[in-house]
Amino acid sequence: MIEVIKNLSNEEYHKRKEVGKSDLDKINKSMDHYFAPPKEPTEKMEFGSAFHTMILEPDKFEKLYAKGPVEDKRSKKIWEEARAENPGKTLLKVKEWEALHKMKEKTEKHPRFPKYFEQGEPEVSVFWDMQDVGCKCRPDWLINDGEYIIDLKTSADASEEGFPRAINNFRYHVQDAWYTVGVKRALRISRPEFVFIVVENVEPYSIGIYVLDQASKDEGWQVADKNLRRYVDYYNKPEEERFSGYSPDAVEVSLPRYGFKETIY
Repeated sequence: MIEVIKNLSNEEYHKRKEVGKSDLDKINKSMDHYFAPPKEPTEKMEFGSAFHTMILEPDKFEKLYAKGPVEDKRSKKIWEEARAENPGKTLLKVKEWEALHKMKEKTEKHPRFPKYFEQGEPEVSVFWDMQDVGCKCRPDWLINDGEYIIDLKTSADASEEGFPRAINNFRYHVQDAWYTVGVKRALRISRPEFVFIVVENVEPYSIGIYVLDQASKDEGWQVADKNLRRYVDYYNKPEEERFSGYSPDAVEVSLPRYGFKETIY
C-alpha cells in the first residue's frame, strides 16, 4: 500500500490508524502508552502549530487564529467574549501573537530561510507498508516531490550546541529516519535530504538550519526499527500472551551515574 495525499486535513491524517512517528515515541515507552488516549495539546504545542500555519499555510492563519484580549481583572469574562467574537478560532495570548510576528519578521530577513519555501508543498500525507505494518508521515514541506524534506521547528535554543539536545530529548533523529524511509518508498526518491529549520521562540528569535550526520541518521533508523519490531512482536503473539506494560517480571535497576556520590566503581 502506497498513498501520497495532498490537502488531507490534520484531523483526517491523525484519524488514520497507520503508525506514525508520534506512535513510535509512545511504543518506545510501552504498548500501554501507545493504547492510551491522546493528551490535550499544550500551549507550547499550540504555539508551534500556529507558527507552522503562519509560515507554511499563511492563507489559513487568519482563519484559524486570532489575537486574544489584553488581560485585566475581568480576564475570564473578556476571554469568553473574545471566544464568542471569534468562533472556531484558536485565541493566542498577546505575548504569543507578538512573538509569532517577530519570528516571522526574522525569517523574512534570513538570507536562506525564504528560499526553502519558494516552491514546494506543505503538509503532504505519506502512507506506506513496512514489515506488514501500515506506516505514515506528514512532512512539513516537500521540495521537488520529496528530494528535500523540510521540517520546521520552534525551540528556546536553536544554536549548534542547544538543538542537538532537543534532537536527543524529542527523538528528532527518529523522525529524520522515519520520514526519509517513507518518502523513499512512497515517492521513489533514492536519497531525500532531510533539513531541520529551527526558529527560536524567545528573543532574539535566531534561526538555525541543520542536517544530521550519518551516524545520527543510522542511530535514528535503528531506534525506529526497534520500536516497529516491538509493535509487530506484540500483535504476532496470541491475544492471551500479549503484555502491554513495561515488564511482567521483576527487573534489576541501578542508580544513574550521577546518583553515585559516596561509592566509586
